[in-house]
Order: sequence, then C-alpha cells, then structure tokens
Amino acid sequence: MQETLDLALELNTAMANVYPCQALPGSGLHRTCIENGWRLPDSYEGYAFLSYECQPMPTKHLSAAEVLAFRDQAWQTYFESPSYLALVERKFGAEQRKNVEDLARIRLKRRLLGDAPPGGI
Repeated sequence: MQETLDLALELNTAMANVYPCQALPGSGLHRTCIENGWRLPDSYEGYAFLSYECQPMPTKHLSAAEVLAFRDQAWQTYFESPSYLALVERKFGAEQRKNVEDLARIRLKRRLLGDAPPGGI
C-alpha cells in the first residue's frame, strides 16, 4: 500500500483516488472472506466506501481498521501534497486549488476507527 502511495505521489497526476478492497456480496472476495472467517459488514452501508460504517477487507497482515486508516491517511497525504496543490493551481487555477484544500479539511468519520458518529447520530 505504501509503495502504491509513493508511486502516486511520484507521478503527481491531476487526479487520483485510493480505494480499499470491498468484499461485495456475491463476489469472489466475499466468498474469500467467508472461507477465512473474516468479518463482513452487517449492512449495505458497510460496503459504502465513504460511509461511517465502511468495513473493508483485511489483508493477511493488516486488520480492516488498519487498511481503512491507511486509506484515509493516504488520501489526505496525496491531496495535501504541496506538489499536487501546485499542479492543480498551475493547470486549473487558484480557485480550484482552494477547492481541493477545502475538501481535504473534511475528515471522514469511521466507526471502525473509533470515531463518534457524524452529526451526533
């Protein structure tokens, strides 16, 4: 995962995103989770990548929480990168750079990471 983030930072493209593996019902990954006894989301909201309930797949070496924490930090690292922000400003202007900076200030709340629910729910 770190090597992928490092490559994204090196390439410094106009757009990137970071997704964890989600074991969608009916998929081969879903069957893999069942076969390995890995916890699956309790609701469809758990499969929603940006949701408070997001429950990605673990790996052999990392828990689902560690995967999600890395994903969220990697997203922040990329979109707060001075090189990326300079690229956005150069290609799209100062207003778009400000839009990216404003977006990066919004932190996702995650149950799996121990965050309180968004909006006091």
